[in-house]
Amino acid sequence: MANLETKTLDLSAFDQAIVRVYVRILYGFAFTNPAKIPEAVETIRQALLATQARYPFIGGALEPDGTDEKQNVLRCTFQEPMPAKSHPAMFVVKKLSLIGFPQTYHELTRQGAPPSAMTKELLSSLPEHPKPGETCPAFGLQVNFIKGGLILCFAFHHTIFDGVSSRMFLQAFTDRVRDNTRSDAVPIDFGAQRRLSWPTDCSQLRLDDFPEYTCAEVQLRVAPSRSSVSHILTFSSEGLAQLKAGVSAYLEATGVHPDVSTADCLSGLLWVAVMRARRERLSATDVTRYAIAVDVRHKLPLPEGYFGNAVLHTVATASVSELIGPQSAIDVASIGLAASRIRHAVNSVNTAYVHKRLNLFASLSDPTSAAVAFKRAIDMPNTGLDFSDWREQGADLEFQIPGAGSITPDWVRKTWSANEGAVNIMPRKGGKKGPADWEVLLALSVEDMERVCSSADGLGYWASRVVE
Repeated sequence: MANLETKTLDLSAFDQAIVRVYVRILYGFAFTNPAKIPEAVETIRQALLATQARYPFIGGALEPDGTDEKQNVLRCTFQEPMPAKSHPAMFVVKKLSLIGFPQTYHELTRQGAPPSAMTKELLSSLPEHPKPGETCPAFGLQVNFIKGGLILCFAFHHTIFDGVSSRMFLQAFTDRVRDNTRSDAVPIDFGAQRRLSWPTDCSQLRLDDFPEYTCAEVQLRVAPSRSSVSHILTFSSEGLAQLKAGVSAYLEATGVHPDVSTADCLSGLLWVAVMRARRERLSATDVTRYAIAVDVRHKLPLPEGYFGNAVLHTVATASVSELIGPQSAIDVASIGLAASRIRHAVNSVNTAYVHKRLNLFASLSDPTSAAVAFKRAIDMPNTGLDFSDWREQGADLEFQIPGAGSITPDWVRKTWSANEGAVNIMPRKGGKKGPADWEVLLALSVEDMERVCSSADGLGYWASRVVE
């Protein structure tokens, strides 16, 4: 037996500053033959082992780095060759009875795979977010069998995985579900990827100098309710195509170059609808913020296949009066203004923008202060929203699990989380192309959600379905 060697994965300034949570993604499949369960479990287990050979650090752990003079710095340690026994959360199989999971897979899917049914305590091997000072696994997979179905729950520690990295992992994993003898011709030198020569001019950089982190213009308020909910709102592809055409025509007529995307227009619609729902507790001059997560790999000299965090936030702003105005209903003018502000914010993320923020992260005495400042600055329960686009996050992945009723998942969800003000476009068949419906996971206070989903003043006209 080979001697185990403990290795350390280099973490970048991006990795240290990202919010420290587990991102949990669920993939649902019909599975009607219980006799196929052992074969399915063994296929998934072998695929995970083969994927770990490609990405050995997924079997490792994030722990405080006591050798660093800064506060709250993490390091990722793992062992090579792969140890015979992994962390208990790395691979878990559960057979959930109707008592443990009260719906059949058919019922769950017919109801639209509601967010309220996706309980992390039941479906995830890592149900709790990392706590400061504790050692946490980098990754976990729980294989859940319910009556008539299979639900895979992947848990990714955000310090190691951003959206692109988790998609790379899932692609490698599904390749190995189909063929666990598959090997990649080119090995990945993860150390070389992390040891990039970032600029190091960190003088006089402060969080308050950055719009996504400053609280200078934020009026701190108490959230309207202690109770928040998450709903899935479905929008037809045809309806959004009409929305984009209308917004583009309006912007062109007003002299604004109509380079907005469909996602910009949908985001603009959501931004306007939510602020209309919140207007009773806001003033006309309040500045609202729409934070957008942007992949910045193409802005940096990152090698192909870079595995790690490379995402930054940019922020679109508009006053309440600009988004709402005197009109009695949501109109194309307010959506157009919001969509154009969003597109302008995304286009502002250039190389200088990225390097300045990397310098900021490198200068922080406590890298977790960035996530804390972001949360305060965006003020998601009141004047802000935090948006991520997950359209390409695996709805078309070909798992080909023995016994599953389909090669690709029937649906993709996050585990239940009512993080008020969070907006996610969910994984979509065809990704950014094709005729599939668009699903948006939206988390708001109970009161705000009721207004947003109303037909009179909210998204009732625009959304074809709302799933709770």
